[in-house]
Amino acid sequence: MIEFSTTLTKRKYAWTAWLAEKEKRRGQPQFDANGDYTLVYFYDGPEVHQCFIWPGEVPSDVIASEGYSQAQSDADKAAFDALSSAWNQSIVQRLPDGRVRQSSEKSTLSRVTLFTHDWTDPTTWYTTAATVLAEVAVDSGDHFTYGLAHVMVIDTYHGKISQEHFLKDGAALSFRVAVRVNAVAKTEQNPHFGTGGDYTVNYELGKIIFLVALAPTDVVEVDYHYMTSSRYILPPTPGKNLRLETAEVQFSLDVEMTDSVYFQPYGLVDYFAPQLVAGGFVPTGTKIPLGDPFIYKKMSDFQNDAMRSYPPYPALGGSNWRAMPPLVIFNWDYAASTLLLSAAGMEIHVFLEHDTPFGGAFATATFYCISEDS
Repeated sequence: MIEFSTTLTKRKYAWTAWLAEKEKRRGQPQFDANGDYTLVYFYDGPEVHQCFIWPGEVPSDVIASEGYSQAQSDADKAAFDALSSAWNQSIVQRLPDGRVRQSSEKSTLSRVTLFTHDWTDPTTWYTTAATVLAEVAVDSGDHFTYGLAHVMVIDTYHGKISQEHFLKDGAALSFRVAVRVNAVAKTEQNPHFGTGGDYTVNYELGKIIFLVALAPTDVVEVDYHYMTSSRYILPPTPGKNLRLETAEVQFSLDVEMTDSVYFQPYGLVDYFAPQLVAGGFVPTGTKIPLGDPFIYKKMSDFQNDAMRSYPPYPALGGSNWRAMPPLVIFNWDYAASTLLLSAAGMEIHVFLEHDTPFGGAFATATFYCISEDS
């Protein structure tokens, strides 16, 4: 008979209750028979849900050892026989010497890789960025440079954020700056060529710089997003759960740590603390912190918390804007993955305590996840 790991929590049921539980969860039903009775079970995360099937009464020794007291009827056995024909046979395969055969396989679920802001560059802090539509930019007087009302404009055109091309805000709007002169769309200079186009953008200072002077009467309208905080939010897709399996942080060797980094899970108060809603202390729908954050105050905190680090990587890619400076990587390979439940409004926030940018070329984190049905 199969023996479960002591790290798993056992949930025990009578047959009919086990069937009801199976319908609510994702686990694949399995069974293991020893000739006298059959153990029926499925896994769901760190739990194993199980029941026993006998042709008659529960054996007294099993009652004593397992804590069961309900007899199984012939009808239960018949129902099990009918259903189990569509289940996998026992997944416990053994070698000729009796040892359990074990192998690892790649998941067939969707993999999701998520990239945080660059903590050295506020023009990448897009998650909580504010949206501005059709702002009339102010001519500096030379008819080349036009100022915006906000600085630290979000830049998703120059390779600062991995997969930046596909980023959208909560209203499904692109983060790309859009410029119109007298209602006619203009083209930003392509960084690949470094020439051409109608204008460039000074994202840090919030300025549109035209390559050819405009007429004094021309009206420049700009759609853009601007940074409001360093907070990066990692949520599951609606209707999906997100399983965080591995994480890394990447620092350029010239990085200067100027602020504390917070790693904080959040979830819906309605799910995790409904008494606060019932008591009128917190409005329904509020996301509340779940437990204490992990706070990285010094670079040594990353080293202490990570499972491993790697020797410094050399600079790669030349000296242009596509190049990578020398860097070091810290890695977290979670033995027990962190599960973010969509129904519970769970998400992870990563942010700088005082929104003070780091110095140096770049500092980012990457999360390797699996997206699965909730």
